[in-house]
Amino acid sequence: MISDWFFELMKGFGRLFMQPVTYWTVLLLMMASVKRIKRERRDFGSKIFHIFAEWRKTIGISLLFGLILSIVSIAVGFSLPYPVVLLYSAVVILLTLSLRFSWISPAYTLALTAVLLLWLPELNTSFLPDSWVTAFENTSFTALGLLMGVFLILEAILFHRFRNNDSFPQYVKGSRGKLIGQHRLKRLGFLPVFFLIPGGAIEPFAGWWPIFEIGDGTYGLMAAPILLGFEHVVRGVSPRSAALTMRSSLVVLAILVLGLSVASFYVPILALVAIVLAPVGREISSFLLRWRDHGKNPYFTPRYDGLPILGVIPGSPADQMNLVVGETIEKVNGLNVTNEQDFYYAVQSNLAYCKIAVKDTAGEIRFAKRAMYENDHYELGLVFVKDQYAKQKKAK
Repeated sequence: MISDWFFELMKGFGRLFMQPVTYWTVLLLMMASVKRIKRERRDFGSKIFHIFAEWRKTIGISLLFGLILSIVSIAVGFSLPYPVVLLYSAVVILLTLSLRFSWISPAYTLALTAVLLLWLPELNTSFLPDSWVTAFENTSFTALGLLMGVFLILEAILFHRFRNNDSFPQYVKGSRGKLIGQHRLKRLGFLPVFFLIPGGAIEPFAGWWPIFEIGDGTYGLMAAPILLGFEHVVRGVSPRSAALTMRSSLVVLAILVLGLSVASFYVPILALVAIVLAPVGREISSFLLRWRDHGKNPYFTPRYDGLPILGVIPGSPADQMNLVVGETIEKVNGLNVTNEQDFYYAVQSNLAYCKIAVKDTAGEIRFAKRAMYENDHYELGLVFVKDQYAKQKKAK
């Protein structure tokens, strides 16, 4: 018995590399990162974040969540046929061909997969093996709804862990043609989750296992790659504020989806209600964030009372001084600064030491101090919105 489980576990892990999403994830990350770095070089003259930065702060939580979900899915006997995994893979690849992560929330990917599971058996599917069509017809929508709710919780956790310095700064022209800053909240998570598949050496060990029975009475294991993420652009609010707004919305949505999915054990139609609710609720959450953002003045724009921080290069002196995107620098080495030229002059006024007075996002003044070294970035690793007026004045 133990040896059967061990060998099936090894086979299940090997099946992870049979999934197209596994390889697509690496390619997607690489292409999206290269595209971002080109934008950073065009806007700022150098890259701000390293390649695959879209993946940071997701690996640990994704692996932990994947482990917990694997244990739960095996314990309750959630069986997921390989054809359904392939269908999900095709949906994920289709929704990420633009190299944007806006549509890989589980609210979209699993909902579209469920719609196709309903629709495909109604078509002429003679080109598909009969076993595939049977797998599509017998897939539990209650189980898909439960998975969707759980993955929405993980997405909410990713938003909760998001900080101002985690987002990607960009330059853009505002409504009046003035150069302003915007931030792109962007993350991609990859979860290997073990599910049961029909066929294999594992036999049911209890009368209730598996609950979601599909196909044969024996089962194997398969590690299925689950991809989820998000991408939002904000100009009028700080990245952290936007992330917390989305977190709150997703927690409510996840609770509703999970509640309806559990209730569908008794009223099966509620599983479809949960699956429809998820993408609708996710889209409403995104719309409310955009509406809130557009209703405010640009957050990252030149000011007369200080120099707002648009970006902080990871590992730079500014990062070591705990300077945060969205804070406003008022003085450097005792000198007032309102533009990039003032800042550079103030930093150079003391080559051995730097003391910065910043107004944080709560409006409080604090001081950041650090000794300066010969190889330090000449602007400490900070990115600001270009003051076009100051540049024109200097040119004259």
